[in-house]
Amino acid sequence: MKAISGATPLAALEAVAIDTETTGLDTANARIVQLAGVAVSLGRVDVEQRFDTLVDPREAIPSSSTAIHGIDNAAVRNAPAFGEALRRFQAFRAGRVLVGHSIGFDLAVLAREADRARIPWRKPRSLCVRLLGEVVNPRLPEESLDALAGWLGVTIHGRHTAAGDALAAAEIFAALVPHLAGRGIRTLAEAERACLALTARLEDAY
Repeated sequence: MKAISGATPLAALEAVAIDTETTGLDTANARIVQLAGVAVSLGRVDVEQRFDTLVDPREAIPSSSTAIHGIDNAAVRNAPAFGEALRRFQAFRAGRVLVGHSIGFDLAVLAREADRARIPWRKPRSLCVRLLGEVVNPRLPEESLDALAGWLGVTIHGRHTAAGDALAAAEIFAALVPHLAGRGIRTLAEAERACLALTARLEDAY
């Protein structure tokens, strides 16, 4: 795999779409119960390269969370702890850029989990398909995973599972690449700048 730089074209990017399922939505306290990733290579989703594992959060999973993702305490009883799950995921990722829908949440939870497990963590290079979708089509009424998928003709299988949502994020990213090129956003650095600029505008609005 060629070294990734800001000049790497999005159409040639080696990436992994990621998603997590957790015990809650507060990044300070949420524990990961499922971690999944799907490879995106040269602008195409590579379904042969997939990662998916349940994770034992070492605490009770709230029933309100189970109602969303279907993962209960019995399901994770024999699952690996976070440290082992992260080690396996990092081996799968192999330094590739991460992409995801509202990926800031996933990265924040991963960082907090790594801190709890006393595992060194360095924030990876990443792109958020939610932000990229808004850059490409600011007229969408919302930028939810479902809305982006519907607009781009992506079918989501296994909604609210890490594996299903990661695959949807991968397909959405691949579908966005030509739309981004049409707006002059062709490289990783250009996509990163577009996301940062949109984030700054959203923050200024509050």
